[in-house]
Amino acid sequence: MTSRFVQDSVELIRHNMHRIDDSGLTPAQRARLDAGETAFLERQLEAVEARVYEKKLRELKYRTLIPVSNRDGAGAQTITYYMYTKVGMAKIIANPADDLPRSDVFASRHTQAVHVIATSFGYSTQDLRRAMFANVPLEMYKVDAARRSVRETENNITWTGDSTHNIVGLFANTNITNDQAPLNAAASSRLWANKTAEEILSDVLKIVTRVRTLTKGVHQINTLLLPIEQYNKLAGTPRATNSDTTLLGFIKQENNVYGLDTVDWLVELTGSGTGTSDQAFGYDRDPEVLELRIPMEMITHPPQFRNLEFLVPVEAENGGTVVRYPLACIKFYGI
Repeated sequence: MTSRFVQDSVELIRHNMHRIDDSGLTPAQRARLDAGETAFLERQLEAVEARVYEKKLRELKYRTLIPVSNRDGAGAQTITYYMYTKVGMAKIIANPADDLPRSDVFASRHTQAVHVIATSFGYSTQDLRRAMFANVPLEMYKVDAARRSVRETENNITWTGDSTHNIVGLFANTNITNDQAPLNAAASSRLWANKTAEEILSDVLKIVTRVRTLTKGVHQINTLLLPIEQYNKLAGTPRATNSDTTLLGFIKQENNVYGLDTVDWLVELTGSGTGTSDQAFGYDRDPEVLELRIPMEMITHPPQFRNLEFLVPVEAENGGTVVRYPLACIKFYGI
């Protein structure tokens, strides 16, 4: 049986045979005919893939790298926790004695506001008919787009905060230790790009040691986050000449002085340090140390019909990142 393509081609040839004498046409008319024939053939030769592709988006790591808590419950307006500090002293006394030193416990109250994150999506009745005709899961795509919008906002709140609503992100928390990277041996640069393998390892050890020293060994950072370039430097630089171990592999070995079990890259660290410099962020990844408080995960409300369109409101609640032990974290800028 003759294929449709062959039939169309025959018809096109016949059409051209009938219009061989186009001397009576203007150049513009002749051009339109040529363009129409070209488009006709292009449509016949077009192969449409059944698979649908989506634009790749950057990875949002905040829920992986920061402990998340939903225990506050939807509707909470503030999040409050109490920090108890034990103080006092004891001494050797004579018998009898009435000058006993005093020990006590003091409580400090810390409160953060809960904010509502909202977005919406919509689709018309015609959109629904077309989606059904084309077998496209329109509503699923719209919900995914709304979820991505909420996650982007949560990600920004976690790392950089929101100055408009007085939400302090991790990188802007002034209670967290903020140290500057030292100069290299040539005293010409603080950047890891201009440092030797030994100097980079020395910087990592400074980050780890600083937290141990400030907390008198109470806290030990187990997570180190780096900008992409510095992470690649760590992952691609040999520990020593002719060594098959990189700096990253070396510092992650078990039972070494660093004590790190997670070293990862984070795009938000690029330019986030003092003076818009690149910085590293080290912390004890423990829910007691810091938590991202999300009283209510994203919910989609019932569609609201307006004229010929359905509008779907979306909301979530976010209380920001609670940092109970800021000395268990450190920012190390200038790398």
